[in-house]
Amino acid sequence: MQQDLAHGQPPHQGVIRIGLDAVDAVREALLARRSGGPVAIVADQAVVGLAGRIGHGLQGVGIDARLCTMVADERSKSLDTVGSLASQLLAHGVTRAGVVVAVGGGIVGDTAGFLAATYMRGVRCIQVPTTLLAMVDAAIGGKSAVNVVLRDGSLAKNAVGAFAMPELVVCDPSALNTLPPREMQCGLAECVKHALLADAGLADWLAAHAMAVVGKDSAAIAELVARAAAVKVAIVDRDPTERGDRALLNLGHTYAHAIEARHDDCVKHGEAVAIGLVAAMTVASRLGRIGHAQVEALQALLERLGLPTRLQDVVGAPDPAATLRRCMDLDKKRAGRGLVLVLPQGPIGAGLVESPPEDAVMAGWSAVGAV
Repeated sequence: MQQDLAHGQPPHQGVIRIGLDAVDAVREALLARRSGGPVAIVADQAVVGLAGRIGHGLQGVGIDARLCTMVADERSKSLDTVGSLASQLLAHGVTRAGVVVAVGGGIVGDTAGFLAATYMRGVRCIQVPTTLLAMVDAAIGGKSAVNVVLRDGSLAKNAVGAFAMPELVVCDPSALNTLPPREMQCGLAECVKHALLADAGLADWLAAHAMAVVGKDSAAIAELVARAAAVKVAIVDRDPTERGDRALLNLGHTYAHAIEARHDDCVKHGEAVAIGLVAAMTVASRLGRIGHAQVEALQALLERLGLPTRLQDVVGAPDPAATLRRCMDLDKKRAGRGLVLVLPQGPIGAGLVESPPEDAVMAGWSAVGAV
């Protein structure tokens, strides 16, 4: 069953299409509004089969489609990769009237989205997420960015980026058929975040239906994507360029990005977010914004979903808390006066806290096992 969510405001409005076959959805969208030249399909090398089927479907109706692949890792999510892809688009004759179709998880979606936002000052973009995490979060909202490698070899996550709404996001449950269980669990971390922000019943739903989702049940995935996506859409539509409420979507992410900056080789984004949520909830408890029982309930839910709650669950030798704390200062959302954290407030919802007490920040790191 197909479900559409309208997203954004005219003239930058898009559609999130849940349930329809990705090949059909992309073909129908481009037939309805033909491009002025070749279409570039930027795909994760791991999903070239799906990308090839999309390209074949377009070629079958007379739309010239060219495939460009990239490696989906955090160090490939870079300006160098964007430059290489742009060179390929130029060689393929993609013009300003062209379209970029991103097929892959969040790394490919971010990289291809940034490419679309900047190539010839902006071309149309269609996102075809192939991970649960991308379906419920990364592909939605029109934010795209790439990482920057610092002198010490660590990454400044999403340091260079743009806002540009994709015209279509296709969430096809069958695109997850070959996704490993670990990647499915990573997507569940963002769903937990959305539950904490705005959907009180979603946490209970997740606890009850986790096995169905991880088992790739199409109906369960479609319902989860629709509920989780609706939370993000509502927030983004109120604040498309992150001047206010949209920053709430970074709940747990300041801690998560610090973890990823040090351990991008072994910690996946969803795993870092799960640990970051525990840290942020701990800080909120220390500041009296929530009760400790909420922290314990979050940990229990994450464990039920197979997600880590401590650094030791995914990192053999965690960094010193002081090292991770310094990484937090590289977060691009930091205010001029200091660190900004998104912290839960009450049973549901969150708010921004500027320059939180250092002892509370470090308590968050201690709670997740930083030494």
